[in-house]
Amino acid sequence: MTNKIVLILVLFCSFVFLATTRSGSTSTESSALAGVSQQSSITSEQAQSMKDELAKMRSLVQQMETNLSFVDTTQSPLKHQFQLEIDMWRVMIQRMEKQLQGSR
Repeated sequence: MTNKIVLILVLFCSFVFLATTRSGSTSTESSALAGVSQQSSITSEQAQSMKDELAKMRSLVQQMETNLSFVDTTQSPLKHQFQLEIDMWRVMIQRMEKQLQGSR
């Protein structure tokens, strides 16, 4: 049982690491899109790209929540940290959705 939990935690940590590595380029692109949208409205190609990124981000957050459900049911610091990271990504997704809606 302990080995299962350790394996799940290792997989989850690996997933979070990969997600944050991928999000580095995504956040750079998002920052660039934010600057463009402030100067003028974004093109339909950029809007579609942003919609695609949002869909991927939502999917990753859902996977993170699913993985979190496999972590021990007690409120450990590790579980709390994972929940905080999920909440942070949700805020980021909401911000990008508002930005996308505002550019129309």
